[in-house]
Amino acid sequence: MEDTVIYYSGRNIRNLVRLADRDDDADAMFELGYRYYFGYGVRHNIGKALLWFYNAAIRGDADGCYMMGTMLSCGEGVELDDEEAVYWFLQAADLGHLDSMNELGIMFAEGYGVEKDMAIAREWWQKAADAGSEEAQENLERSA
Repeated sequence: MEDTVIYYSGRNIRNLVRLADRDDDADAMFELGYRYYFGYGVRHNIGKALLWFYNAAIRGDADGCYMMGTMLSCGEGVELDDEEAVYWFLQAADLGHLDSMNELGIMFAEGYGVEKDMAIAREWWQKAADAGSEEAQENLERSA
């Protein structure tokens, strides 16, 4: 199956909703979450953003998983829940999401939602740094 890149920037909200609902398109779901989160082309609505990110995440969208982890770890639009945030960051990291790997390093370094463990934190930062994350590389160097 050939990989294709779909650009949604020219799509209006109705078209995105149709793609998300009818075609079960996780990319469109994430895009809707992103737009509601930042208020791009729609009124800023954290509740709708969370719903669309969740729908994308449960369909295996790495960015959707990352945003679920981010919102849960900050208590944004939902009650703060570091354990649940770790779950979503792990899902995204398993899909190769570098920022999630970096966030897992932070969660383990600080003991947010998990038992504090600098060795595991460094492992996550190393994985992200090896894949090109400058922020993870900086965190790794600071932890030495």
